[in-house]
Amino acid sequence: MDNKHEDRIKNIKNLIEKLIIIIEILLALLIIFTVILSIKDLIVLGITVFTTEANASYEILQGFLSHTLLLVVGLELAIMLISHSPGKVLQVILYAIARKMLISSVNMTDILLGVIALAIIFITDKYFHTKDVKRIL
Repeated sequence: MDNKHEDRIKNIKNLIEKLIIIIEILLALLIIFTVILSIKDLIVLGITVFTTEANASYEILQGFLSHTLLLVVGLELAIMLISHSPGKVLQVILYAIARKMLISSVNMTDILLGVIALAIIFITDKYFHTKDVKRIL
């Protein structure tokens, strides 16, 4: 009787794990679909950069870079949801920090904190990953 109870619990756990994996895959597909839809906005921003005066094109270009890097973070997040590896988590964090540094750093303190955060990610990747896991770099 006790063995049947353990088997039921194990089956329920397996079912929940499969359901979570399916939901993660659906979320990844939704992210990918949204990124594909957002490419239109990148094209419009790219054309606008070329047709705008030099003074105003700086802000448009910054918006283009911000949007592009956000889409890259979204794609990396989708890969992370599907692959379940520590290296992918570090890559998502790496791109998010790089985006923050490039787009919204307003002073040297922000840049310094970003560089420190990136250094911590690279140190984590080099010294705390197992040898069989693919490295970020």
